[in-house]
Amino acid sequence: MKINKLIYAGFVAVSLLAVLSACSSSPKDKGKKEGKEVKIRSFQVPEVPSVYTDPRSQAKYLITRYWDKFDFADTALIRMPEITEQAFVNYLQLFPYVPYPDLEKGITGMLEQALTADTLMFAHFTELYAKYLYDPNSPMLSEEYYIPVLQYITASERVSEIDKMRPAFRLEMALKNRQGSMATDFTYTLPSGKKENLSGITSDYTILFFNNPDCDACRTIKAEVESSGFVKSLLNANPRGKQKRLVFLSVFPDPELDVWRKFLPVQPKEWICAYDDGQVITKERLYDLRAIPTFYLLDKDKKVVLKDVPFRVIESYLGQRM
Repeated sequence: MKINKLIYAGFVAVSLLAVLSACSSSPKDKGKKEGKEVKIRSFQVPEVPSVYTDPRSQAKYLITRYWDKFDFADTALIRMPEITEQAFVNYLQLFPYVPYPDLEKGITGMLEQALTADTLMFAHFTELYAKYLYDPNSPMLSEEYYIPVLQYITASERVSEIDKMRPAFRLEMALKNRQGSMATDFTYTLPSGKKENLSGITSDYTILFFNNPDCDACRTIKAEVESSGFVKSLLNANPRGKQKRLVFLSVFPDPELDVWRKFLPVQPKEWICAYDDGQVITKERLYDLRAIPTFYLLDKDKKVVLKDVPFRVIESYLGQRM
């Protein structure tokens, strides 16, 4: 899902142990079945040298050696998700515990191994990366982790220009409003017709919520936000002589204004409810709105702190800093 989690040492150790135990297998390569030799396929995690004693150093070692014993040329493994896909999911679980430069190196090396061995295996793994890191419904969704995959595909001379088209578009959108960058400014329109800019909001933090109040997921998340007493208290806080602590900007990006106006009376009074007049955000691709609803958290300078994360992640982040 998205590098925005606090990792506790105990949890790291437990998760790493789970990866190691889940992927371990018998050292035997062959068996016999009805008088014939049968190749036994399994996944083996490389043994971590004893010099690496803490969980983070072990994860850093594994991220570049994890696939050493995997036969990328054995395309039959594509049809064995209990081996290949399970190993891949366990591999992803290492990501939050590894410095980003090392993670980029590990992903690039793994994809290079796959592409060198077999194009079908390469395609299979790029599909798995998309399934787990790009699909909005994936609990492991993370554009930051997906970016190195897209960068490798679009830079490779062995990938055809046609096969680069979709990854190139995804990379363009992933790099927009990336965590740590300045959020793209835009004009929003209030129910009164007054127009204001995102950059004009003055607050310690701004929650940017792209949504359609008539969608089921948006209603569910609205209820989740409303039930957060902590966030509600921040929205209502009004320090004398100081800027607001938190502003919640709800933006309707679609053209059906009658639907948006219908739900205005039931929107929380603490929110700024607005719409994108002319659908400029969508037409000019200012933000990646491939899934609705979408959350962003911005700091006082309108830098992106969190991008496309569940509300609970934003709530947790604010709770640790305010």
